[in-house]
Amino acid sequence: MTRTLALAITIFSFSFNLSAQSTPGKDPLGELAGTTSLKWSVIGTESPATGACAVGEAYYTFQRSPAQVVVQQCAGGSWTSRTLPVTNWSTNGKSGVAFGGASYELKSLPPAAPVCKGNVNCLRLASMPDGKTDATTTIYLTR
Repeated sequence: MTRTLALAITIFSFSFNLSAQSTPGKDPLGELAGTTSLKWSVIGTESPATGACAVGEAYYTFQRSPAQVVVQQCAGGSWTSRTLPVTNWSTNGKSGVAFGGASYELKSLPPAAPVCKGNVNCLRLASMPDGKTDATTTIYLTR
């Protein structure tokens, strides 16, 4: 009986230590900005970042330092640009980035996902409900 109890405690202790040694916390901004800066396009964006554009097209350039994102969006056939500060967040087992007054959960998607259209680098930014409304925004990015 003592041997069985000791074995059970050892197994439990070993399992607990393994779960405590899980991978370090995610760095969503690092995934979006790389070591310095990365430019992402909304999936389906075909126009260059200058000149004429189509409704729904956008580019997001995430920068690590200072932590910010330059958002270029098509409005009325031409590009508008704004720079917003970005912060990482983590709560309830979820993590992501916050910018422009919204918190977005970051998820990498496989190229086989229909929305990715075969793009190897495919991410989904899904806004988290803010407690005031259930409305959410989803942004699909590739680079």
